[in-house]
Amino acid sequence: MINEERLLNEFIELVSVPCPSLDEKAEADLIVKKLAELGIKAEIDDAGKKAGATTGNVWAFIPSNLDYKVPGLMFEAHMDSVAPTTGTKVVRKDGVLYSDGTTTLGGDDKVGIAASLEAVKVILENKLPHGDIQLCFTIGEEIGSIGVRYMDPSWIKADIGYCLDEGFEPGLVNNAAPRAVKLFVKVIGKAAHAGVEPEKGINAIMLAAKALTALPAYGRLDEETTLSVGKIEGGLASNIVAPSAEFVIDMRCLNPEKLDVLINDTKKILTEAVEAGGGQIEINVEEGSPAMRISEDDLGVVFVKEATKKLGLPFKLFSSGGCTDGNYLCGMGLPCVALSTGMDKIHSTEECLKEKDLYNLARLVLEIISAAAKKNNS
Repeated sequence: MINEERLLNEFIELVSVPCPSLDEKAEADLIVKKLAELGIKAEIDDAGKKAGATTGNVWAFIPSNLDYKVPGLMFEAHMDSVAPTTGTKVVRKDGVLYSDGTTTLGGDDKVGIAASLEAVKVILENKLPHGDIQLCFTIGEEIGSIGVRYMDPSWIKADIGYCLDEGFEPGLVNNAAPRAVKLFVKVIGKAAHAGVEPEKGINAIMLAAKALTALPAYGRLDEETTLSVGKIEGGLASNIVAPSAEFVIDMRCLNPEKLDVLINDTKKILTEAVEAGGGQIEINVEEGSPAMRISEDDLGVVFVKEATKKLGLPFKLFSSGGCTDGNYLCGMGLPCVALSTGMDKIHSTEECLKEKDLYNLARLVLEIISAAAKKNNS
């Protein structure tokens, strides 16, 4: 029932609108207009005001047409794209969509928006049975999931969430992504003239190096945990014993409690190494995304499995070391998985999307809604 030509044209229209992070107003206005044409009143929250953006997240709600209760579903995608994103022209070649090479395609994440809108159109046109459906299109995902981080959780009216923002072909489901934190570490030493009286100084750069080498491991610590030192800087000049040095540690783990242990152990090791050399240390822990961990037996996964079986699409669960808006939705109490959309070579001017993946994603959203509407889910 998906109208492929209509869906393709809508995708092309959506990506043609400039949509840099925190300046998604033109995209939001277009989406609001399209929803209004379907008789759906969209709302824009105040996340944009909080974040200093030109618009907030776009929300829409389609109430159930059933006389029995089933789980409400949310389909979420982000409006912004990675630069260059102005003046996108879509090129079709052998069933694949590209930009003309001067911009990103914008399939990340207009594919999720277009597929969601098409599924809703089909449902309304054909008066198909459905439970409550909520759409949420967010701002600033590409610069740290700004839209969901500034989101008021009371706007969520669903029981199950689907974040349409993964690579790979439709049917694959990311049900596990890590809790992430950053440790901002400052090592404080003592300045002195490097040539005249270096012994009176305490070199913070060397202390930072000793502290980092005291860590037992870095990189992939085990199958669910990573630790990376991604930035380091320090000192004032080559002829001054460095009075300070700073570095940032990125830590991620699928198990939130296990990450707490790692944080505490790391702080202890760093502190002991620095203080042993006569320095001082300041460590600030900044929480990133919450963990996303949804079991295979969760209804949200079961609905996808049923839908892929009906459509003949591959079904597979996978975990990721990256984070999506879905992590934050899980942190707000909404069980959420991330659906694969077919987007490929994202964040580059070589970004592409197979037309069949665009169509199959819309079919998948439609069939998930259908699976959730069955009376035995009440």
